[in-house]
Amino acid sequence: MISLKISLGYKIKILILILAFAISLQAGQLQFGHNFKNALQKAKKQNKEVMMMYSAKWCPECNYMKEVVFKDKKVSKYIQKNFIFLSLDIQNDKLPKGFDYVGIPTFFFIKDNAKLSDKIIGGDRADRFLKKLRAIK
Repeated sequence: MISLKISLGYKIKILILILAFAISLQAGQLQFGHNFKNALQKAKKQNKEVMMMYSAKWCPECNYMKEVVFKDKKVSKYIQKNFIFLSLDIQNDKLPKGFDYVGIPTFFFIKDNAKLSDKIIGGDRADRFLKKLRAIK
C-alpha cells in the first residue's frame, strides 16, 4: 500500500482552487433581483436601465427563459453589462404601478426615473432574444 502525505499548504492550495472554480461558475449566472425600488436605486448608481421580467412559476415560456436563455453565456453577459435584472412573479410579488402586461413573460426596460423606455412581450431563443436586447441598448 502506498501512503500519501499531503502537506497542509498543499491542501489549502487545492481548497482555494476549488473555491475559485465554484465562484467562476457563479459569475456567469444572472442574479435576479426581486425589489423594484432597490433595482431602480442600483440602476441609477451604475448608470444602467432596469430590465424587469414579469413571470410565474407555472409559465413554461418563463421557465425556458430562466433555465435556458438566461444561462446562455452571451445573453447573461450582455444583460449583466447593460442592465439591472429584476424578476417579479405576477402572483407572489408586488407589481409596480404603471407596468401593465397582456401575457408573460413580459420584459420592461426602465430608466432610472421609473419611466418605461421599451418592452419585449414573450420569450425567444437565446440568439434572437440577444438581438432584441441589442436593439434596445
